[in-house]
Amino acid sequence: MRLRRPLGLSVPFEGKTANRINPDAAKDSSGPHAAIETSKPFVERRRSRRAEHPGQPNSNSLLGISHGVESGNRQLTGAEGRFRAFFEEAPIGIFQLDSDGSLVDGNDAMAQILGYESPAQILAHNVSGKINFFDPAQWNAHTSSAENVRCFDLQLKTRDARSKWVRCHVRERDDRASGVRYEGTAEDITDRRLVEVRTERLAYYDSLTGLPNRTLFQARLESKIQEAYARKSRVAVLLLQIDRFKVINDSLGERFGDRLLQEVAKRLISAAGRNSVVARLGGPEFAVVIDIDNLEGVAPIAERVMARLAAEYSFFGHALSVFCNLGVSAFPKDGTDCDALIKAADVAMCCAREDGPNRFRIFTDEMNERVQESLRLERGLRDAIANRELFLVYQPQVDARSGRVTGLEALLRWEHPEDGLILPGKFINVAESSGLIVPIGEWVLRTACAQARKWQDAGLPPVPIAVNVSAIQFRQQGFAELIRDILRETGLRPEYLELELTESLLLSNADVMFSTIQQLKDMGVMLAIDDFGTGYSSFGYLRQFKVNRLKIARSFVQDVSIDPDDAAITTAIINMAKALNLAVLAEGVENAEQLSFLQAQQCHTIQGFYFSKPVTVEQIDRQLRRGFFQPSSIQ
Repeated sequence: MRLRRPLGLSVPFEGKTANRINPDAAKDSSGPHAAIETSKPFVERRRSRRAEHPGQPNSNSLLGISHGVESGNRQLTGAEGRFRAFFEEAPIGIFQLDSDGSLVDGNDAMAQILGYESPAQILAHNVSGKINFFDPAQWNAHTSSAENVRCFDLQLKTRDARSKWVRCHVRERDDRASGVRYEGTAEDITDRRLVEVRTERLAYYDSLTGLPNRTLFQARLESKIQEAYARKSRVAVLLLQIDRFKVINDSLGERFGDRLLQEVAKRLISAAGRNSVVARLGGPEFAVVIDIDNLEGVAPIAERVMARLAAEYSFFGHALSVFCNLGVSAFPKDGTDCDALIKAADVAMCCAREDGPNRFRIFTDEMNERVQESLRLERGLRDAIANRELFLVYQPQVDARSGRVTGLEALLRWEHPEDGLILPGKFINVAESSGLIVPIGEWVLRTACAQARKWQDAGLPPVPIAVNVSAIQFRQQGFAELIRDILRETGLRPEYLELELTESLLLSNADVMFSTIQQLKDMGVMLAIDDFGTGYSSFGYLRQFKVNRLKIARSFVQDVSIDPDDAAITTAIINMAKALNLAVLAEGVENAEQLSFLQAQQCHTIQGFYFSKPVTVEQIDRQLRRGFFQPSSIQ
């Protein structure tokens, strides 16, 4: 008989299900009346739903929506607080401006840049009227571009009217509700800008005078040339150098020299006029660029500049006058670029220097040839020193009453291997301008003193030896010590050395020269003023310097017998020398008429061709042994 499964009962599986009716029946299931096993009751299975977290309401519910809004507000408030803290504590200025450029909002850093303690203080000031910290013209120039974000540097005025430089990053926006038109950042770069300006000034301006240096001068000259080329006009370049500046600087000190250069710069700016370019090229050398209508207008400008610079300078307890040499070139006549114009002006300045102090020259083609010749002579002079091509000749100084030799003047000559004999008039200026006069002058002094001592050692009558001293050589530091050393080395007594100095050297800067002259006088060295009467300063200085002798210039003696003016000047010099108890000598005497006039005025010491030309050592030796000179016309 087949059993049906009761409804709701489960079918037993492999006897593993417990008999829920008779649990003990499971112990014996082998019998025919074994109990029927029953299964677990049937339970309906449904989709389960996770329970809502008690702290988080359902987002679809009203409570959930409210909770989301509240959470979003908290997040927004936190973000706004963090942004506000960043805004207010930012190390650079952050600002918002309205369309008129007035500040709408800013942070603490912006307030400090503008000179306020806080943004509230700025806004409080804005109540009485809008404040534009940025210059409208500068602001509009930078914000007029089509770019949305701009970066630029500009100046602004702080609360206390100080000027600052700021670097701005600005974005334009259109927020009509808040009135904001611009927003951005501002970084104070004033210190950085000052460093940049200082660096630029060091690169392009002279730190002492504030004038443009050589680099900037060339750039501005080039600009002037381009303008003149476009307008078909002319430009002049004036190159000038202060005479004997090194001597002044060494004698009176760098403090005085610096002040002198500063004063020269001021006078140049005043004399050059508006629209000119004035620069210091280095040392005592300056340059000026001016616009001119024609070449005839250059000379008056050059004269005005030189006159302004020649006026007396007085500071630090010293007063002196300085002079300059000036060279002029013009565009387009002398060149069409910077280098050509500067070179031409330099050539003209060198030619002016050869003409003497306080001279100017305008460049010509002939000058260039002259300068090339000077360069050739300079190279030859350097070789002449090394190759011993220089030698001395001697011209007697004679007492016309007895014919007795009273002294000898040592004169320099140059035997060039190709050009033959070259006289000093052709190469002395080159030696002075190149600085070679210093070693050459020392050689002359040592050679002349040694020769004078040889004549004395040979038993010949001792006579003073006169040596011409260049102004450049005399102004060298330690010149008196050099003379002392030469006298000691050669064994010549000081009274047998006479130094001939030019009048302009002594009187142009008396307070500087006095110390050296006094040292020479204390040694016992004789001093004479050469070419007396051709100078330009007061004769009263003769008392101060106490020289031993005056030499009347050849230019006066030449026509003394036929020119009343020369005769009057010569007579005045002789009488003044007598009044000051000074010896007097006339040089350049060539004929009996000149000698007769001089002797009538009680000037008896003569030097010139009338008695002897400059001669060699051997010829002087014979004349000294004879003891007297006869006029050359009867020898």
